[in-house]
Amino acid sequence: MKKLLLFSIVLITLFSCKKAKIEEVNTNNSKDSLTYQPKVPGSKWSYKMTIALVNNSNYNTIRENYDSVINGKTYAVFNSEVEGKQFIRQDGDKYYSVLTSSTNKVELLMLDASRAVNDTWVGGVNGSDTYYYTILEKFPVYVLDGFTFKNVLRIKLERKDGSNITTMTAEAYYAQGIGQIRSEGTVASVPVSVKLITVDLK
Repeated sequence: MKKLLLFSIVLITLFSCKKAKIEEVNTNNSKDSLTYQPKVPGSKWSYKMTIALVNNSNYNTIRENYDSVINGKTYAVFNSEVEGKQFIRQDGDKYYSVLTSSTNKVELLMLDASRAVNDTWVGGVNGSDTYYYTILEKFPVYVLDGFTFKNVLRIKLERKDGSNITTMTAEAYYAQGIGQIRSEGTVASVPVSVKLITVDLK
């Protein structure tokens, strides 16, 4: 009887953890349709984050209506309910973010859309940590939950310490005109995945 009860609880838990699905993509003919990070103030992205397959939570990221200057460079400011303030700037096909946990606010080249598949570059160095990025795939068309995205880039991130040991890995998918639509990685050896639920661009 106890085994049957335990089995039932496991089944209920598994079926109650439905996979997140994209619900709405509203681009509003955004003027940022050719970029990999739309920057029009008021734009909003909603994501579902899953930690170790069981802990699910939704959060929003909103483009603020102001920019910020860090180390002499101007960044668009985004506010994430999970990560706090995020700072991103675009220079042609290159997209930079600020490592906000760094004392010196190190800039990371997180995406270079001009690179070829399998190209790897050093995104930045913070203390003894080096951040490496690689373009793994380029999809002219990418379908996720029945929604079609164009010119999607699959990017791999590896953080290595001074002994060249990998301390973090992640893969992210960026859709042109939308931004990040999904990612998977490990934080302190714990699997974490993030998936777009809705996007409302201005």
